[in-house]
Amino acid sequence: MKRWAQLKEYGRNHWYDGVMVIGSLGLSLIIQWLQLGSLAKAVHFIGEYPFYFLVNVLIIMMTYSLALLVKRKWFCFALWTFIWGFLAVANAVVLHFRGMPLMFADLFLIGEAAKLIDLYFTPMTMGLFIAVIVLLFVGMAFLFKVKASVKKRDYLLFTTMVIPIIYGLYGIEKQGIMPPDKVNYVKSYDQYGFAYSVVNSIYPYLQGEQTQNKKHLEALANDLQSYPFEEVQAENLPNVVMIQLESFMDPLEIEGVTYSEDPIATFRSLTESYPSGTMVVPTFGAGTVRTEFEALTSISMSAFKPGANPYDEILGGNPVQSLATIFNEKGHRTTFLHNYEGNFYNRHFVVSQLGFKTYVPLEYMAGDHGPHVIDETDDALLVDYIIKTMEKDEAPNFIYAVTAGTHQPYSLTDGETSEITVKGKKDKEELLPLQDYVNRMHSLDVQIKRLVEYIDTLSEPTVVVMFGDHLPNLSLVTNEKTYAHDLYETPYLIYSNTELQPVAPFHEMTAYQLGSYLLQLLGMPDGAMNSIHKTYATTEEYQQILDLVQFDLLKGDGQFYQNKILPYTSYLFFGLDELKIDSVEIEDELLIIRGDGFSSESRVYLDGEPYSTTYVSPQELQVVGAHVDYQLIEIKQHSGLDQAIGQGAQYEKEVSLAD
Repeated sequence: MKRWAQLKEYGRNHWYDGVMVIGSLGLSLIIQWLQLGSLAKAVHFIGEYPFYFLVNVLIIMMTYSLALLVKRKWFCFALWTFIWGFLAVANAVVLHFRGMPLMFADLFLIGEAAKLIDLYFTPMTMGLFIAVIVLLFVGMAFLFKVKASVKKRDYLLFTTMVIPIIYGLYGIEKQGIMPPDKVNYVKSYDQYGFAYSVVNSIYPYLQGEQTQNKKHLEALANDLQSYPFEEVQAENLPNVVMIQLESFMDPLEIEGVTYSEDPIATFRSLTESYPSGTMVVPTFGAGTVRTEFEALTSISMSAFKPGANPYDEILGGNPVQSLATIFNEKGHRTTFLHNYEGNFYNRHFVVSQLGFKTYVPLEYMAGDHGPHVIDETDDALLVDYIIKTMEKDEAPNFIYAVTAGTHQPYSLTDGETSEITVKGKKDKEELLPLQDYVNRMHSLDVQIKRLVEYIDTLSEPTVVVMFGDHLPNLSLVTNEKTYAHDLYETPYLIYSNTELQPVAPFHEMTAYQLGSYLLQLLGMPDGAMNSIHKTYATTEEYQQILDLVQFDLLKGDGQFYQNKILPYTSYLFFGLDELKIDSVEIEDELLIIRGDGFSSESRVYLDGEPYSTTYVSPQELQVVGAHVDYQLIEIKQHSGLDQAIGQGAQYEKEVSLAD
């Protein structure tokens, strides 16, 4: 009885010890349940990987242990439960929509996520979410009033808990006991647990920058031999069109379903006669710019921190040599085309850091584009502008075009009017999104056919490189029973109306090798990274050399560039043609502006003040009720979050509007 009384007394005085232990175990189980998608899988995870589960429990316990140091212990427990719960739910949502888990790097992508929030969440859903958050904060405010004493043993217990846990985590990281898979982060999160994985994604940001190994770099530069083939003459270089195909894959590789017709018949037929295959990309379901960066620069995403956006991390301040830089030197007109918002991923700034001279986003494509809904984007418009760019003058072109029409989310409607129908012994929740996806893929395939037929009419030599940026985040794709292939492999195809060099593709081609492969097919020896890929790709020290050179180019002194086409920030012209104002007329209270190149994103400014603008046609805009005297009329193109981008157009003329 005495012992029982002592235990009860201890429980009353140190109740928070039990809360800390039991809470850590319970919360770890719930978090893993959310990560893996089912309770059964979470229990199996504990049985199969008890050490990994224990690491996750200790991480959560370490955060709970902060309650030992404060009087408001219940509030501290509730706060950390809310933080971990919020992160776990956010991870489940992010994983569902984009196919990639939540990482520390996502903090730097909040602005981009805000542009797409309406695409995935209804106002009712957002309202419900805000209501739940408010209720939780009300409850936590109540707990804030509850206090408990802090004893000396609490400080001792905190120290004896936290120091070993931190030391243990440091040892795990240093010894590589739980190494993250830098290609398949979903696999890492599933294997090691959410708490450890999300904390591990912070670790690279806490490390100091490595120093540049100049001696090794110099030795590498000296070791490189001359190129194995002669450079072709500049006047013989073809037009080059690279088309990054959003969420592109071969739907016929999904097992257990059939289609009324092949959704990508044109693409498939071309693969039978031209260089094609699959390549490894650095992302799944989302993260387009990671593949885009690799394809353009030939630099691997392994040079960056987990989940990083290379456009923000590097190109926000430094130019990088890209295919555009190289083709500029050959006399090509370099153009970046994208039929979506021009400031998405900050491309309106980044494209110039890659050396492009012209940028044509949606806002600078004349016409009425309606609401900016990315999954309803028309890729025919993009192909229109590829053709317009090629017809602009006789200069050879390097065009990098990014499609958007096959972007998620995919519809759950019945699809009765769909041109291609999908059948199989699957739930409607699986079949209907796939049906929407393959019909949009078919629409893209039709545009590929139109472009190829146009290329066939040209007398100019032209090469078209088409490749998927990542696979679509569909349940039938993420299910190993219905899709047995690598989730990080996408198709590529190189169509040409001219003879190419007889060069074999890289073994297990990657997106960062694609540009190098293209240059070799063209017989072009240029580019710092191209020399590395073609010389060392088959050697054992390939990755080590890549790490060395990539650090030099991105964060070092750029020694390896030597005299090989230095990167630079180009002056970027927005639009294929100049946006212009020809005349201004006033009819009663209506200001009529006539010119060319206008779009539904055009906004009229009078002496710097924006006015509500009505788009009439590519040649006319109207403003109602402009009761001011002004001297300067400006047209600015408004992109996502109502941001003006590009040079727009100006018209100086003193006009007085009568009241």
